[in-house]
Amino acid sequence: MPSFVQAALAVVAVLSPLVFPPASSAAETLRINGTGSGLVVVKPLTAAFQKENRGCVVVMEKSLGSSAAIKAVSRNALDLAVSSRPLKPAESVEGLVQQEWGRTPMAVLANRGVRASGVTLKELAAMYAGSSAKWPGGELVRVVLRPVEDTDTKLTRSLSPEMDRGVAAAHARKDMLVGITDNEAFDSVKKTEGAVAVMALTLALSEPNAVNVLKLDGVQPSVATLATGRYRHLKEMYLVTRKDAPASVTKFIKFLYSKKGRAVAAKHGLLITEAK
Repeated sequence: MPSFVQAALAVVAVLSPLVFPPASSAAETLRINGTGSGLVVVKPLTAAFQKENRGCVVVMEKSLGSSAAIKAVSRNALDLAVSSRPLKPAESVEGLVQQEWGRTPMAVLANRGVRASGVTLKELAAMYAGSSAKWPGGELVRVVLRPVEDTDTKLTRSLSPEMDRGVAAAHARKDMLVGITDNEAFDSVKKTEGAVAVMALTLALSEPNAVNVLKLDGVQPSVATLATGRYRHLKEMYLVTRKDAPASVTKFIKFLYSKKGRAVAAKHGLLITEAK
C-alpha cells in the first residue's frame, strides 16, 4: 500500500503541467503548497500580496503536506513549500534551502458541542489514554489522532510524559479516528460529537467558531500568549525553496516578513520570527 506521500507525489507527477503551469510571458507565476496548517495562513497573505503585485499569479491547490511539497520543489513542480518540519540532510543536498517563517500555538481543539472552556494536560492525557471517557458536560470523548510519524503526533507526545504515554496508548487501540492530513483531522473535530485533537491554532482561526479552542492549564492559546511565553506549546513553520528560486519567490517572501505580512499572519494565528 503506497504511503500518503507516495500517493501525493504521484499526483504531482501526473498533474503538474495542469496544476502548476509554467509562468507565461505576461505574468509571473508563483506555485505554492505544503502543510495544511500553513496554507490557511498563506491564503489571505497571497490575496494581500496580489493586490500590490498585479503581475504575479499565485497558484495554490489542495494541501499535499510538507514532505510531498518539499519533493515537488526539488523537482521544480513547485516554487515554494510551507513545511511544518525542517529539511532533512538529504533534502538539503537536493539544492533546497529553508528559513524559519513563524510559530503557531499547538492548541486543544474540541467539537463545538463540547461544553468545556479548558482542560489540563493531566485531563487531556487521560482522554488520550482512554481512562477518561467523558467530558465534564457528559459528552463522550472521541480523540482524533494523526499518523504515528506525523509532526503533530510528535509535538503532542512532547507536551508532557503523561501525554507521551497517552498518545501511545491511543495509537494502540482499535477503531480510533485518524486524520491523515491537517485538514482531514480538523474536519473530524468539526463533524464528530465529543471530538478533541491537538492541532495548530491556524486551522481554528481559518474557520471562526467552527470548533472550540480550549484553554490548556488555564492559558488561552493565541499569538499574544505565545509571544510573551505564557503559552509554551508551539509548532514551527518553514519556507522551503530551491537555491535558484525565481524572482517571484524572493518578492513574496519579502512580503511575508513585511509589516503588513506580519500583521496578516498574526491575525490568522502565526507569530512571524525574524528573517535570517
